[in-house]
Amino acid sequence: MGKIAMFAASMAPGSRLAASVGALLLSMVLAAPATAGICSAPFMHDGGQAQLSGSGALAMAANLAFSNVSKQGADNCEARVVGDTSIGLMGMPPSTSKLDYWLTVRNGKASFERREADGSRSPVNGKFDLRMLGLFAYGTPVSRQGQTFPALKFQINVDRKAVQADPIVVRTGEKTVGARKTIQTASGSQACWPISYTRVIEATRASFNGLVLPIPAMTSAVTDWFCPALNMVMKQESVQNGVSSTVEVTRIQ
Repeated sequence: MGKIAMFAASMAPGSRLAASVGALLLSMVLAAPATAGICSAPFMHDGGQAQLSGSGALAMAANLAFSNVSKQGADNCEARVVGDTSIGLMGMPPSTSKLDYWLTVRNGKASFERREADGSRSPVNGKFDLRMLGLFAYGTPVSRQGQTFPALKFQINVDRKAVQADPIVVRTGEKTVGARKTIQTASGSQACWPISYTRVIEATRASFNGLVLPIPAMTSAVTDWFCPALNMVMKQESVQNGVSSTVEVTRIQ
């Protein structure tokens, strides 16, 4: 079996690796800058909901519900996150997984605990800097065309209970704000800023049941559509190797 076929098999619906990748991507989607982050997001309250859908090279969907929310400021909060995720990579059939996590944010850093069947919590070893990918907010107010945000580097440690994997290194280039435009969102027409940059996810590898799988590097040209009235990026467009992807927030409550 070739490496691509082995990778496809490992990503089959219901596989542990698929669930791990789905959880990782969910964590990346939940990311936001520390000073105006997920603790202040519109869905971060008891009964809050967020739905996302995607298409293209990275076809992702998520339906998330938030409960047991407690807040101790903009950078410190906790919530139980329950939901379903679906992800399809490079045209492969989508894999699905169910998530039941406790999300804890302390000083802009997120950590996760898995909720076990008996109600206890089991630590998830991966940690995620809330500035990672910034799908929900920017720490400094977006105020004008030509405004820039600095290049950043992040390292993600994957939960080793689910799969053995090297750390994932992500670099984002300098971000530049374009001309404000009105776009259609799940919350109606919004005047939003397009923020463009390059994102590089460095090559890594994962080991599952003794099978070592290379995960190739991915370079993307990304545009975040930040909508200040919602303090959220409502749509993220990216192009990887000539193939476009879109992730949109389709519902917030």
